[in-house]
Amino acid sequence: MAKKLKHVRFGIIGLGMMGGCHAEIMSADKDRRFSFTAVADIDADRAKTFGEKYDVAWFASGREMIDSGLCDAVIVATPHYWHAPLTIRAARAGLHVMCEKPLSSTVGHARAMIAECRKRRVHLGVMLHQRARADMITVKKLIDRGAIGEVFRAQLICSNWFRTQAYYDSGAWRGTWDGEGGGVLINQAPHHLDLYQWIVGMPKRVLGLISTRRHKIEVEDCANFLLDYGKGKVGYIYATTAEEPGYEQFMICGDKGTIVLEEWGKIKLGKLKMPVSKHIFTSANAMAGGAEQGITWTDVPVKNRPDGHIEITRGFVHLILTGKKPFDFADGRQALNELELSNAMHLAGYSEKTVDLPVDAAEMERLMNRLERKLSTGKGQGVRRKANADFRRLMAKGRGKKVKRGKVSRRR
Repeated sequence: MAKKLKHVRFGIIGLGMMGGCHAEIMSADKDRRFSFTAVADIDADRAKTFGEKYDVAWFASGREMIDSGLCDAVIVATPHYWHAPLTIRAARAGLHVMCEKPLSSTVGHARAMIAECRKRRVHLGVMLHQRARADMITVKKLIDRGAIGEVFRAQLICSNWFRTQAYYDSGAWRGTWDGEGGGVLINQAPHHLDLYQWIVGMPKRVLGLISTRRHKIEVEDCANFLLDYGKGKVGYIYATTAEEPGYEQFMICGDKGTIVLEEWGKIKLGKLKMPVSKHIFTSANAMAGGAEQGITWTDVPVKNRPDGHIEITRGFVHLILTGKKPFDFADGRQALNELELSNAMHLAGYSEKTVDLPVDAAEMERLMNRLERKLSTGKGQGVRRKANADFRRLMAKGRGKKVKRGKVSRRR
């Protein structure tokens, strides 16, 4: 169980692109409720460089940092497969955890992370920072207050995640099944998948197509999926890293109107004079449309907000100190919904079948095993195998036991 805190000391595990981003943001923030105290990376030279740059303790493994006693919370910014074992170790040490997205690569590991944090009474957050986007918050408020009535269709196009081959070649784990656990659905699209389910809700089943269209990678760079909610409500999601110029569009259609969000901040609200469900049966005009309905389209103003990363971090600090969320950022349970969607899409696309939610965790692991055996080039350097072995050891080891506090071997 985590102790009551008045100030939160953060450590960062994993100093790649996102870990470095968190280090830069946290070191520059003037919020006195938290401090940046330690870094860890399996590349000792990199850890030392960061430690000296930011004048913080440094460690050559996340486990050492967790056991050091220098942190109250950790940010896990490692390759996806390591999220589960590191989160579970941190929770058993009484540390709160903020994970980079996605929560994990598979729902089975994610569910274990959530259960462990709940058991240890520590908070688990996920850096799905686009929940802090003012335009998405505005759209959610419009939906929640019934501006367009009951939603019956939603369409999300996110082709603005273009990546070159150089991006995938920049890290051994990128674009691999044994290093990353997927492509656009597990790395780029989680932000949009989270926003979609946060605003529209979770479907009952998914079906669709998945492919590697352009890149020389093991995993998918293109995904097209239909989401079935039952009773005629449907959704459609398209995501790719292989298209330019890219585009972002989120269209939500309801009984009383339509909301269209395009390209970060441009929101249009189309309102009907009469709900569709009523107009269908009351109009005497066989082909009545916009003119009879008196449809009005208006631009919806959007307020500026701070950077999403730091706002989520501050919100997480507030949760740790007070036990309350200042706004609806993604905790572990909510982030699991996004992973349920991406896992279901992988299962549906690669197995060519309709997949019901929640996802069968064992079936998902079998799919990952099959894809790794069939498609792996060895580029991922066995990250999945090593992380999964550590995860199994942790699950087998008495869950009620405390993690042994190790001796600190590296400090500034």
